[in-house]
Amino acid sequence: MELRMNSFIILICLLTHLVACEPQCSKFDYEEKTLAKMIRTEILVEQVMSDIKQLKQQTNDAVTSMERMKTELRESIQSMHAENALKFEEYNNTIMKWKDRLEIKPDVVFLAKDPTTQSPSHGSTIIFGTTMYDVSQSYDNSSGTFTAPVAGVYAFTAQMCLHHGKSKYIYYAIVANGKKVSNSLTYNKDTRFCNTAQSFVALDKGQTVHVSALSTSAVPLRQNHSREWCTFSGILIR
Repeated sequence: MELRMNSFIILICLLTHLVACEPQCSKFDYEEKTLAKMIRTEILVEQVMSDIKQLKQQTNDAVTSMERMKTELRESIQSMHAENALKFEEYNNTIMKWKDRLEIKPDVVFLAKDPTTQSPSHGSTIIFGTTMYDVSQSYDNSSGTFTAPVAGVYAFTAQMCLHHGKSKYIYYAIVANGKKVSNSLTYNKDTRFCNTAQSFVALDKGQTVHVSALSTSAVPLRQNHSREWCTFSGILIR
């Protein structure tokens, strides 16, 4: 019985010792762990905020750089447009300057004869009523006027043949755009003959040329004669 009692006491002592040796969680230990966790969380949040701020700054820098590049590109394009427009204008002026020289001009040549009157009045246009040929259709045999179809240098010739009779004469001129460019006097007391007046004239398109009687005797010109022709002719040289 005593042995049994001793054994029970020993068992109680062992259990008491085991319970006394088991670790216990204090209130301070929990608060310490919670505080450490909050500190770590705050550090993490600060790091995230720092990363966000840095990313925002990088984004702003990138946007600013793109805006600057956009402005520089726009200014560069505008400068190129202005430069190209200036070059185009220079090229266009050069082309226009050489256009007339490079242009293939049409054939311009005519010959007309037979004055419509043997006694042209002073200062009147001598009208040659028969057109022998007129490639460009530029001579009007109803008015006696040639109109330049293109700008260029032309050669004109007028031939006057005197009627037979005493003291026949005609003083005449080739008139280009209202200005005398060549004149001649045909005069003979006893017989008939012909002479010519010739001129080279630079004309613009639309300018005119005709033969004008400046002074005449009575019935000076031969008309519709088979061997002696009064003529007016012209040709574009270049």
